[in-house]
Amino acid sequence: MLSVMPPKVPPAEITISKDQARRFLLSHHCLLPPRRLVGKQGVLDYVRHVNCIQYDPINVVGQNPHLVLQSRVKGYRPAMLDEALYSDRKLVDGFDKVMSIYPVEDWPYFAGYREVMGKEYMGHTSTAKATKLLEWVRKELEERGPLSSLELEEDTRMQWWWGNNARAARIALDIMFISGEVVVHHRVGTRRYFDLSKRWLNGRPKEETHPHSSPESYKDWHVMRRIAAMGMIRPGGSSNQWVGILRSKGGSFPVSLARLQGRGEVARVDVEGVSGQDFFIRRADLPELEKAAKRGSSKLSAAFLAPLDNLMWDRDLLEQLFDFFYRWEVYVPASKRQYGYYVLPVLYGDRLVARLDPAFDRASGTFTIQNWWWQSGVDKKDEAMLSALQDCVKAFCKYLGAREVKLGDAIKRDRLLKKVAETTY
Repeated sequence: MLSVMPPKVPPAEITISKDQARRFLLSHHCLLPPRRLVGKQGVLDYVRHVNCIQYDPINVVGQNPHLVLQSRVKGYRPAMLDEALYSDRKLVDGFDKVMSIYPVEDWPYFAGYREVMGKEYMGHTSTAKATKLLEWVRKELEERGPLSSLELEEDTRMQWWWGNNARAARIALDIMFISGEVVVHHRVGTRRYFDLSKRWLNGRPKEETHPHSSPESYKDWHVMRRIAAMGMIRPGGSSNQWVGILRSKGGSFPVSLARLQGRGEVARVDVEGVSGQDFFIRRADLPELEKAAKRGSSKLSAAFLAPLDNLMWDRDLLEQLFDFFYRWEVYVPASKRQYGYYVLPVLYGDRLVARLDPAFDRASGTFTIQNWWWQSGVDKKDEAMLSALQDCVKAFCKYLGAREVKLGDAIKRDRLLKKVAETTY
């Protein structure tokens, strides 16, 4: 049997410095400076620009999509995203890179993805109890929708992921959601209320012609989409950056990238000081990359970033370009955590200068910085950085609805942080 040789990596078209790479990525992610978008239109503009943002239900100081948007959109409030999703229907809950939020106009392009995933779930022996309930759930939604799983009065139990014992009716809703038969109508906290997608998307999910002419066409489309979501991608980089692309075996991506480069849709870039790595960006982003060669002269700003921010999807790349090691420790046992449960990176200018462990007491309106870790070499006497951090904390408090800022015992003697907390109000 003949083996298929991987495509030869094409030569780089341009070589850039780490500084330029950082500024390009931050500019691409609307973080240079932060909060330069405005209002609900800013929310839509950002999601359309990067194609999707990752959803995660954990809520320490807001769920991940809200944390992503508060660092880009001036005066951001969670209601802005909720309205775009559930009132205006310009965004939709779905699957791209895991559970994600993306523009509703992209829905038809995931038709094949939904079809394959739905069949896989329905064809698995572990979902047999749930698939038996599908017709009944459809009828309930037709007559009573929108509904959450709690309104489906059927208590058959089944084993589900990670050994959980779940209600079969809830899993039936999940199968219908994955296959596109239902959409999230609205949320109450983390609870999803579903309704038939044909009511909310004008029948497009099932009746639209498949927009991809071949599996290769789909793969190329989704790879281009992922490059836009991240700004810069490495075919041999973290597997996390490829999650959610059907049949996403790492070896297939160089093939797709070679096709895309051959058609002039992507360009290969080398980064000085990062050896043995191949970087690809969209050719349409080359003007933005060229602009990033020059350092801006405007006032530097600061922002707190989400743990699952698009910028963080390739954490090894983050370490190579920003000299910032970051791992999300939510699922790490408390005794083994290096920093904390839900730690946020701190951006200042084009550098990641610190990380913080936040908490928010909604009853008292108190935002607490429980701990803070400076990166080595940061000048804590920098008055411009102090001012930027004060503005950042003020903006973050407005986003949270916080009325007070406190410092945890571990950092209450840090002079710079005391000034940040004391001058916020």
